[in-house]
Amino acid sequence: MTAALKYEWMRIRTIRSTWWLTTIAFLFGTALAFLVSWGISESFKTENAPPAADLKVLAPMIVSHFSGDGAPFFLPYILAMLGVFAWGHEYRHGMIRATLTALPSRNNAWVAKYLVVGVWVVLVILATLLVSALMGWMWLRDDGIDFATYEVGATIVKATTYSLLFTWVATALTSILRHQGAALVLMLLWPLAIENIITLILQVAPGLEDLAPATRFLPYNAGQRILSVRDATGSLFGDPLTPWAGFIVFGAFAAALMAASLLLFQKRDA
Repeated sequence: MTAALKYEWMRIRTIRSTWWLTTIAFLFGTALAFLVSWGISESFKTENAPPAADLKVLAPMIVSHFSGDGAPFFLPYILAMLGVFAWGHEYRHGMIRATLTALPSRNNAWVAKYLVVGVWVVLVILATLLVSALMGWMWLRDDGIDFATYEVGATIVKATTYSLLFTWVATALTSILRHQGAALVLMLLWPLAIENIITLILQVAPGLEDLAPATRFLPYNAGQRILSVRDATGSLFGDPLTPWAGFIVFGAFAAALMAASLLLFQKRDA
């Protein structure tokens, strides 16, 4: 197992796309927090200042880039490409045979990919969100918005968990499809288009309205609820789902895809 981890650690550090994606994710996330915090700070100087009731949730919303309650969390879309490339490069360039020659244990090779990619994504997300919190504090510390709270810490943990699961889903899809391009397209279309189209059809099509509430259990719809800073229901699987329910649904989806990925990796020819 040690050899597999060293192999994957060397691979992820020596691919230029790793550093490009890491830099883009960090700069995008921190710049967004900077701009939003600056805009909110300026609003306090006008008559359009946020109402007092919103002050408590502004800090976690800034840290999570206003995701979970309507807006998508874009950092996982960038960093999940690391998981796509982890398998995609192997099959696209025919390197999988060399990998399995160096690492005869398929189980170890499979586990190492997920662990190394997962650790990298977690570290980048944590660094980005902590700096985002610092950006918010710099602009809003004099406006009554506190960033040293349990809610902000919980938001960072939830956003990191969601990003890890999102990345593992993309990694598993690439392993199953064994096609880098198809996995990238599916990684973007599924959460951003397919589930939204399904939801829209069930909401507007005559006779299907009763099925519309079930769309909250679609995997990416549920996963997005992990990031919510406004828990609008007291029921675990109510409508909308609580963050814990979103974690259960999206976590189960990720686990199922990863299990299928491992089974196929063990059974199929390289």
